[in-house]
Amino acid sequence: MPRILPGAMLLVYLGASAALSAQTPDTRLDDAAKEIARLKGIVADQDRRIASLERTMRSLQAAVLAAARPVATIPWKTPEGWAAVKIGMSRAQVLEVLGEPKSTDSVMDRQTLFYKDGPEIIGNVVITDDRVSEVNSRRFQIFIPTEK
Repeated sequence: MPRILPGAMLLVYLGASAALSAQTPDTRLDDAAKEIARLKGIVADQDRRIASLERTMRSLQAAVLAAARPVATIPWKTPEGWAAVKIGMSRAQVLEVLGEPKSTDSVMDRQTLFYKDGPEIIGNVVITDDRVSEVNSRRFQIFIPTEK
């Protein structure tokens, strides 16, 4: 029997195994590519959900901050505003403290400033000769009559 070289046998074996592997394709590469595509889709979906949640959080935070801001109070709607009006103050000083009245009534040198919340009169200030002569607020039970 002829003697076969060990290297030649190795070449025959490698050639045969290469021929066999060419006949049955390796699906691992295709499976890995499909898995990568699936995972990329999941990541993209998660990114969309996170962005949506972040937008929702920003809008809720803005709403909380807006609710936490102190609301400007109208001075004539508070007892402190009415308590700050004193007999002898000028009309300009009253307007600085309480703000503009809703209506006024003038008779000769006497002027009455009415502060109303809708139809309800919150209070009034009587000014005689450009000086406060009377302060009246039924809501806050303040009545300062003319000093005599």
